[in-house]
Amino acid sequence: MLMIVRLYPKTRLDPIWSFVEKEIKEDSARGIVPLYATQTEGMMDVGVIFEVKDPDDIATFLTEEIVRCEEVHHTTTISLVKPVFFPIPKKKPASIQRYLIRLYSHPRYYKKVYDYLVNLSYPFNLFPIYISYTLGDEDLIMSVAADSRETVNAFLKQHVRMLDGVDQANSFPVYRAKRFATLAKLLEHQKKYLAEGARKLPSDEMDLKFDWVQDFEQY
Repeated sequence: MLMIVRLYPKTRLDPIWSFVEKEIKEDSARGIVPLYATQTEGMMDVGVIFEVKDPDDIATFLTEEIVRCEEVHHTTTISLVKPVFFPIPKKKPASIQRYLIRLYSHPRYYKKVYDYLVNLSYPFNLFPIYISYTLGDEDLIMSVAADSRETVNAFLKQHVRMLDGVDQANSFPVYRAKRFATLAKLLEHQKKYLAEGARKLPSDEMDLKFDWVQDFEQY
C-alpha cells in the first residue's frame, strides 16, 4: 500500500527538506520503500511517499529515523485508499507544473466524487497523475499537471467545486520534488495502481521516459 508521511516544522521547512534529500535512501529491506518527496507551497510540510508491505513498518521511519531531524515538530501519516495512477501522455503542453488538489466532501458523496474524477475526460492542458481517497487531513487527494495556475483554477471551478457533496477544493503548487527510487522502479510501482482505462491505452500514447516526479517546471 501507499502511505504519505507529512513532516511539519517548528519554524522552517528548509532543514527538513535538506534532511530528507540527504538521509532518506531507497531500501526495501525494512519493508518500506521511499518513492519520492515533495514540498508543496502553502501546506507547510514536506511529504514523503512510501510503498509499504505492512503499515506497522512505517513506525521505524517515524520513531528511529525522522527523530534525527530536530526541526520536525510533528508528523501525520496518511494511507492512500484505492489510489489510481494515470500514465503521462505523450501529447502535453511544452511547459507543465505539478499541483496537489485537496478535496473535502460529505461521506455520502465520497464514491460519486471519486468515480467522477477517475473517469473524467481531461483537457489537453491539464491531466491527472493520481487520485485517491485519504479520509484523513482531507477526504480525497489529486495530483495533477497543468500549464498554469489559471488552468487549475478553471478546472476546479468548472469540474470540481460544482459537484454535489464537495464542500471545499483547493490547489497547491508543488515547489520542489525528489525521487528516491529509480524511474524504472517508480513506473513499476505505478503500474500496480493504474486506472482501468489506462491499462487499455496504447503504449505509443504514453510518455514512459518522462519523470513524473522531477521533470516538471519549478513553480
